[in-house]
Amino acid sequence: MNRMISVIVCIMLVLSLGIAHAKVSPEEAARLKVDLTPVGAERAGNADGTIPEWTGGLKNPPPHKKGEWLPDPFADEKPLFTITTENYKQHADKLSPSQIMMFEKKHPNWKMDIYPTHRVVKLPDWVEENTYNNALNAELVDNGNGVNGACGGIPFPIPQSGGEMVQNTLMRFWGDSMKFSNIGFSGYKNSPGVKTFGTEAILFLPYYQKQGTDCNDYLVYFSNLYTIPSRRKGERIVLKDALNASETPRQAWQYIPGQRRVRRAPTIGFDTPDMPITTYDDGYMYNGSPERYNWKILGKKEIYIPYNCYSLDSAYGRGVLDEKDVTPGYPESDLVMRWELHRTWVLEGTVKEDERHIYSKRLFFVDEDSWTIAIQDRFDAKGNLWRTSFGNTYFDYGGSKTTQSRPMIMMDYLSGEYTLWYLSIKPMEVLDSLPEGYFSPQGLRKRARR
Repeated sequence: MNRMISVIVCIMLVLSLGIAHAKVSPEEAARLKVDLTPVGAERAGNADGTIPEWTGGLKNPPPHKKGEWLPDPFADEKPLFTITTENYKQHADKLSPSQIMMFEKKHPNWKMDIYPTHRVVKLPDWVEENTYNNALNAELVDNGNGVNGACGGIPFPIPQSGGEMVQNTLMRFWGDSMKFSNIGFSGYKNSPGVKTFGTEAILFLPYYQKQGTDCNDYLVYFSNLYTIPSRRKGERIVLKDALNASETPRQAWQYIPGQRRVRRAPTIGFDTPDMPITTYDDGYMYNGSPERYNWKILGKKEIYIPYNCYSLDSAYGRGVLDEKDVTPGYPESDLVMRWELHRTWVLEGTVKEDERHIYSKRLFFVDEDSWTIAIQDRFDAKGNLWRTSFGNTYFDYGGSKTTQSRPMIMMDYLSGEYTLWYLSIKPMEVLDSLPEGYFSPQGLRKRARR
C-alpha cells in the first residue's frame, strides 16, 4: 500500500510539472538588466549589423500634440531594396511561409519594400519594473490556461515553454484604456477593395490599471460598435477575458438592432466566423483562451515583418487612401507596407486531439521587442497553408507608449480574398475614465437604446 501511495505521489508530481511552469532564478532575471532588454529581447544587434542594438527605444521623436496624428519619424527614408516575384528566392531565408506564398501565388503588384530597421519600442518604466518582478514570481496554472503571480507587465520575459510565450502575446502591454475608430477594405486577388468594415472599439485592461500595482482577476474588457457594413450597423459587443480562462471563461454579450435586446453570446470566441476570412480569435492577431492548442517554441528567426508603418495607419483618416488604392500591394499608391528585419520568436500551436478548431495549426512570428504578433499563418485540416495575417508593429511613442498590431493585411489563399483592416479613421484616444458598469450587460443595453 505504501509503495502504491508513493507511485501515485510521483505521478502527481510529474503531472504538476506540466501544469505549473516557470519562475526563473534571480540570476536569470538579472539578465533583464544586462544582455536582455527589460522585456526579454536581445539587446545586441545581429552579426552583420542589419539589426541594430536596442538602446532604449526611439530617440528624439518628432513633436506631437494630443489628439493629432503621430508624425512618421522615418518619412524621409527610402527603401534599401525591394523583394519581388523575380528575386524573392534570394531572400527566402528571411521570409515566412505566407510571404513566400504571396510571391508564388503572384498576387498583383505584391512587393516588399525593405527599410532600415529601427528598434523603437520602449515601454513605461513601471511596466518594465513589473516585468522583472513577474520573471521571479509568475507561473502558468491549469495546463497553461491561466497565470498566477503576474501583474502589470510581461508575465514571462524569459519564456521556458510555448504556453508561457502565448500568454506573453495575450498579456502584452496594449496600454490601459483606449478608443479606436477603425475602417477596413476587402476584395479579391484581382479586384480593387471596397469599404467593408467599420468599428469603434474601446479596450480597457484591468491588468494594467493603477500602474499594475493592484491587479484583479481580469485581463481585458472590450467593447465594439459596428458602423459598417449596413447589415451590422448598430451591432454592439461587450466581452471580458479573465487571467485564468479555465476558472472564468470568456463572458460576452451582444446587441443586434433587429432583435432589439441584449443577450449572452457564448459563441463570440474561438473559430466562430466574424468578418469574412476571419474568426473571432483572429482579432488583433490572436485573442482569447489558448486552451484548444498545444503550444511549442520553434526558436528565433530573423525575418522581414511590417514595422513602423505610421503613414499607412493614418492614410485613410488623412484622406490620402481610398478604395482605388486598395489591392494587395497598393499598385496606384506609394502607401505600401514598410518591412524591416527584426528578430522574432517562432511559436507553433497545434490543435489538441480532444479539441476542435477550423485551423489545425497556427504559426506566429512574434516581435521580440514588444511581444506583438507580426505574422500569423493558419493551416487547414489537411495541413495546408490557408490564411495569413501580416500585422504592422505600431509603437505609439506619444502619450500612451502602447504597441499595437495595426494596420494589417489578411489573405485567404483558397478563395483569393483579402482584407486591409485596422486603418485608423481618427487618432487613437487615451481614455481617463469610463462610467462604472460600462462593460456590463446593463451598460450595453443603455448605450444601445440611445
